[in-house]
Amino acid sequence: RYARIKIPIISMKEYHTEIIMNASVDRVWAALTDFSAYPDWNPLVGWLKGDFNPDGQIQMFITPLNRSFKAKLKKVQEHKEYTWIGVAIAPWFLSGEHYYRLEKINDASTRLLHGEYFRGWGSALIGKSMLRKMENALIEHNLRLKERIERE
Repeated sequence: RYARIKIPIISMKEYHTEIIMNASVDRVWAALTDFSAYPDWNPLVGWLKGDFNPDGQIQMFITPLNRSFKAKLKKVQEHKEYTWIGVAIAPWFLSGEHYYRLEKINDASTRLLHGEYFRGWGSALIGKSMLRKMENALIEHNLRLKERIERE
């Protein structure tokens, strides 16, 4: 028999962005969850498909990396938040929890909080410059989403 050793999963890297949109929470949620329209505006995720329910499996194409990834939806709270977790090799090595959170400011304004937490020993391999590039890509994503929503 072998003893099982628990290796702690450490949150080592993260980045967070936010933007205020002149639109209702309903409009922002509708745009974020209209995955068929992603190729029209989303500079990060070229497409996303799968089971959009908690614990659902999704697959997405990350445009800057020119490759697809699989992930599991962790949380879906309609008009409030959705998060997914992607794993590279194993959770103890590297996992990323990507989130979108919506906060109602008033009937015509919404704050989008958007970011990612990287956990596992492999997150130590993500350097500051790469983390900054990822954060800048999310900022660009947020700006394009804002432009799309506010144009409608």
